[in-house]
Amino acid sequence: MFRRALASWRGVRQSLMNAEGSLTRLTELAEAAAERQIAAQNRLDMQIHFLRQMELHVARLEYQAALSNPRYASPLRLERFGRKHFSQNDEDGILAEIFRRIGAEAQTFVEIAAGDGNENCTAAMLNQGWSGLWVECDDANVKSIRSRWSNEIASGQLQVASTYVRRETINDIIASAGFKGEIDLLVMDIDSNDYHLLNVMEAKPRVLCVEYFGREAPPSRWVMPYEEEPMGDWSRPTGASLQAYEELLAEKGYLLVGTTIAGMNSFFVRSDLVQDKFQAPFTAYNHYNPPRYWYQNFGMITAWNGPADGKPPKKE
Repeated sequence: MFRRALASWRGVRQSLMNAEGSLTRLTELAEAAAERQIAAQNRLDMQIHFLRQMELHVARLEYQAALSNPRYASPLRLERFGRKHFSQNDEDGILAEIFRRIGAEAQTFVEIAAGDGNENCTAAMLNQGWSGLWVECDDANVKSIRSRWSNEIASGQLQVASTYVRRETINDIIASAGFKGEIDLLVMDIDSNDYHLLNVMEAKPRVLCVEYFGREAPPSRWVMPYEEEPMGDWSRPTGASLQAYEELLAEKGYLLVGTTIAGMNSFFVRSDLVQDKFQAPFTAYNHYNPPRYWYQNFGMITAWNGPADGKPPKKE
């Protein structure tokens, strides 16, 4: 009986030793697999890094190729002056060039949908001493603005209106800033009711910067239906086509003087200030650029050379 118990104990002991050996082996295999996974992730991260660098390089080449098109050769066109500092794309440089040509009066601005204050079309001007009003309805963005630009807000250089802009309120919101004299620049970029707000706006800024829906090329007069409340769906078409803006703002006394090479924002100057300082004709056919979102999405790079004389086709 004792011998059977001893043999049984030895069998259990051997089983435990075998199990311990198997567990050790499994642990070694798991550690080796983890090391291989880390090495594979490092290789993947490196490949992604190189891919991003390649995308940036391709984007620069596409940018240079686009600007080499003869339609951009005139020094009166604005595409070549694009430069990014605070702006989403190259609006900073184009706006600086516009005001270099026409001058700035009071150095004041209004930007409707100003974002978080770290990236918009007027932060560069604020940084250069301009004063203005930022309108923003997103609470997190307003909090960011108040933190980032606290000194400018405290001094009165920057005013912030935390509200959603409607047709019934846009004029009161702009008037609340109490600007004396002309507003130099108004930026409209709310990704929805832009066209409808501009249609009822009473202010007459010297320059307008308006985001247009680039997938609707001339002669499309597409306009997004008015929305009472923000939908928050940024994947849908928003705003209006460049052709629609050209015609609307012409009735209000503005001429289309250019767009960004990325095909996102358009620039209008009050007709009494244009003179011979910008490239005519002031048409969507001449100044339209398709969506080349190469700063953020290089897969949408396209080409649109436009008619040689910048004029729409003749009517039959």
